[in-house]
Amino acid sequence: MKDLTNTLIICLIVIAIYSCGDTKKANSKEHETTTETSFNADEEKQAFINKYNAYVAVWNKVSPRVESSYKSIYNTINDKNGNPLKEQQNYYITTIKESIVIKNLNKIMNEEPKIEELDALGPKLVASYNELIVPLQELSDYYKLQSYKDDDFKKASELYFKVRKPLTEFLQASDNLGAAVQIIDNKMSIEALAEYKENNKMLLYNKGMIIQSIKKSITPLYNITFDEYQSINVEDFKSNLKEAAKHYTEFKKLANNKETVKDELNISRPSPFLMYYRSIDDYIKTARGFVEILEDSKKYEKIKKQLQYMKLNPTIDSHEKLLKKAESVINFSNSLN
Repeated sequence: MKDLTNTLIICLIVIAIYSCGDTKKANSKEHETTTETSFNADEEKQAFINKYNAYVAVWNKVSPRVESSYKSIYNTINDKNGNPLKEQQNYYITTIKESIVIKNLNKIMNEEPKIEELDALGPKLVASYNELIVPLQELSDYYKLQSYKDDDFKKASELYFKVRKPLTEFLQASDNLGAAVQIIDNKMSIEALAEYKENNKMLLYNKGMIIQSIKKSITPLYNITFDEYQSINVEDFKSNLKEAAKHYTEFKKLANNKETVKDELNISRPSPFLMYYRSIDDYIKTARGFVEILEDSKKYEKIKKQLQYMKLNPTIDSHEKLLKKAESVINFSNSLN
């Protein structure tokens, strides 16, 4: 399996129950039926989001941990015979623990409403993760405690192949989960943004468009190397950056109205957007620096030369730095929901 960097997903849908006006009981049966239907629809929508977010949590929080264990094994053990790739003084294999996220998925995955493309993966994700915990710990302890010195690696192969099956099964299901979640996320985002605009919820609309524009910018940057910068469409990147900046400006204008903030985000505390604004400012600044690297061959060659002799300077506006800034924006945006 190739190495993956997980894209943080944010569910843009916000449940908004609009008041029908007077809170007194209506005399009309038609009104009662309409109100009941409205609340049922809202409850179903909320149930969908709760379930969807349970799968997203697996992708964002659990998959990276398992991926970390996979990488430590891949760099240490020969997949064909289960023995170390080379003799070394110490071996280190990362482990996983029981997960609240997995427990939550196990609890919710069979509930209504059905999300077929995700529910088909749920049982495999839960079973393979839970099956992996103990043998992975045993394999890690075998190397950490240097038990291989007692048996000259005789047990190494047995322990590895106990790990291999559930590890492979989880990673395969996780790959499919990531692809399915991102398709659903994109569809829901488009629907939510259209709904915000139709209902004149422009603060939410611009907040969502900031994320959409950032996602369009960073999607081509996952899993690339510095040698592949030339494959990036600079004009598309600049266009998406411009869109993000435009919607950011609009959001800040609207956010000056306390009533709008209270109505759309249900926030009334003072200075609620300080860290959110800072994260976007950092993203835009880093993105502009990244564009300079893409457009200036001298800067690009200088970075490549540095990489031959040392690790990349963290102050350089690389794609790796930009991805971290983007994920920070998504996290702070999510915290406002």
